[in-house]
Amino acid sequence: MLPVLLAALEFRCNDTTYRPIMQALELLGRYREVDGKIRFYDAGETVSIEGVVPKAWREAVIDERGRIERIPYELCVLVSLREVLRRREAYVAGENRWSNPEDHLPADFESTRDVHYEALRKPRETETFIADLKQRMTTALDRCDTTLANSTAGGVRITRRRGEPWITVPKLDPLPEPRTLTKVEHEVIRRWGTRDLLDVLKDADFLTEFTNEILLGGRAASHRCKALFMRVRRSVMNSLGSSGWRSSA
Repeated sequence: MLPVLLAALEFRCNDTTYRPIMQALELLGRYREVDGKIRFYDAGETVSIEGVVPKAWREAVIDERGRIERIPYELCVLVSLREVLRRREAYVAGENRWSNPEDHLPADFESTRDVHYEALRKPRETETFIADLKQRMTTALDRCDTTLANSTAGGVRITRRRGEPWITVPKLDPLPEPRTLTKVEHEVIRRWGTRDLLDVLKDADFLTEFTNEILLGGRAASHRCKALFMRVRRSVMNSLGSSGWRSSA
C-alpha cells in the first residue's frame, strides 16, 4: 500500500552524488506491483541502508541471513523521507509547501550572491561558516560544562534514568499572585458580578471583531481565524489560567 501512495507524488532531489532516499524510493517503485506475500527484496537488488534505515531498526529490517524485509524497510523509508523533506534535501514536484527550495531564491541570486550573503550576515565560504559555528557551539558547551560542574546551573543536574543520561530540572516554586491582578479581579466582580471569561471574550469579539485581525498561519492570508474562534477562545483561556485568572471573574 505504501509504494502505491508514494507513487502518487513525484519526489525529486537536486543532489546527484548522495541520494540514498531517492534510490530507496526507486526501489519501492519497482516493487509496487510485486505480490506483498514476498517478504524480502531480491538478493540482486541494491538496497540503500545508510541514510535510510536507523541503526536501532536494522535488526528488524535485516534478518540473520542478510536479507532485507520489505515492510520494515518501507516504514524506514517513510520516516527518512519525512526528515529529508524537512531538511529540503528532497522536494515534491508541483507542490507548494514542499517544493523545490531553489525556486524560493531571488531571481538574481546567482548574480548578486555577495549582496544577499551580506544581508544575511553569513560568509560565502563553507569552511568559514562551519568553523565559526563549531567555535560558538564549543564555547557554549564548555560554559555549560563549567556551570554544571560548579553547581551554578540553578539546580539543573545530569543524572541517569534507566541506565541513560538524563537532564534533571528542579521544579520552581510558584510565584506569589500579583496584587494588581487581585485588584482587577475584585473590581470586575464589583462592577459586573461573576462573569464567565468565555462570555467576556465572546462579547469583546462581538464589539471589536478582533479575531478578524488574526490570520490563519500557514495558509492563504485571506483565510480569517473566525472559523476557528472556538480554538482561539480555548487558547486564550489556557493563557489566562496560566497567568492566575480563574474560570470566572
